[in-house]
Amino acid sequence: MEDYASNLPNRPKRLLSIDGGGLAGLIPAESLIAIESQLNRITGREAPLCDRFDLIGGTSTGAILAAGLCLGLKAEQLRDFYLDYGKEIFAKVFLPERFWHLYPSEPLAHHLKEVFGEDTTLGSKKLRTNLLVVSKNATLGTTWFFTNNAKGRYSANNAGLPLWQVVRASTAAPTFFPPQPISVPDDQGELHNYEFIDGGVSSYNNPSLQVFLEATNPRYQFGWPTGVDKLLLISLGTGFSAVTVPEGKAAEYNLLNWAQYLIKELLADANLQQNVLMHLIGQGPKGKGPASEVEIAAARAVGTPAPDALEVMSAGLGSTKALTYQRITIDLTRERLDGLDLGDIDPIKVREMDAVDQIENMRRLGQAVANEQVRMDLLKQFFA
Repeated sequence: MEDYASNLPNRPKRLLSIDGGGLAGLIPAESLIAIESQLNRITGREAPLCDRFDLIGGTSTGAILAAGLCLGLKAEQLRDFYLDYGKEIFAKVFLPERFWHLYPSEPLAHHLKEVFGEDTTLGSKKLRTNLLVVSKNATLGTTWFFTNNAKGRYSANNAGLPLWQVVRASTAAPTFFPPQPISVPDDQGELHNYEFIDGGVSSYNNPSLQVFLEATNPRYQFGWPTGVDKLLLISLGTGFSAVTVPEGKAAEYNLLNWAQYLIKELLADANLQQNVLMHLIGQGPKGKGPASEVEIAAARAVGTPAPDALEVMSAGLGSTKALTYQRITIDLTRERLDGLDLGDIDPIKVREMDAVDQIENMRRLGQAVANEQVRMDLLKQFFA
């Protein structure tokens, strides 16, 4: 892979991070379409997002979007992946197989091979910019950050891995899909057969912080400079809400109920943690657009420290911010959806990552979020 970013060493570096969330990947997909369109207009030339960003990272459904973008696919093509294949991918298995997982792996694996190419590897030159995919190695109990960075510590071990397997591994949410086995060579070339599960079963369902570290920490072999004028990170969420149990129902939960609850709770807490950290080290775009007020309200809704509290904590860490950080997401509440003129959409139903009956509503929600929050004119200095 050509190191696109190193060809222009003096310009700001641009990073893109995409959360996990199943079919709710339609929400960031619509924002990607808006980002692509607005940048084409602002720059006066059409280009895929792989030519706009130096590093694109994703977890779970975000890994599908990130890998597709790095291959040069248009954002609209990736949005259509969910529209065309979502119902097939989330078609329940028959009993007794459902005792282990709700959905088969074959449909998703088939379409990943079809779209990405069965023979495309993580180190393939078909990847036109730097990619980061988050997964969990269940065999070793460690979070793995798969990257195509040729200078990376594990490049020789991972470069030959099929890209579709790496992405499928990142999407293997426990109770929803079976684990993804991958044979990974060690430094001596001996193969180890590991089983991987969804990267969201870690602290990195929102991979923003790891994308930032990958770009700036010298140990990852990029070592790009920090600063609000030198580094931009756009983080796309899949929506969030409080994870609750109806009053008096907790005692009735069975093992499967609790397993699904814990997954959702982990995702919610991890997203919150990542967003707090990124707000502490990052500065919002210059200029005040609709997204600024939306993000403040959304942060308060899930317990993120209020802006004044963030300022106090930031002062304790030093006044110099490490990057410009833009978070685009949506609080899935009745009030927020009503405010977007989406009163016919049930916020409870669109919270479910496997809600195939809500695909069109997730698309509409994504379009509303994009219309409200994607303001690339506030970030145009990074793309000049």
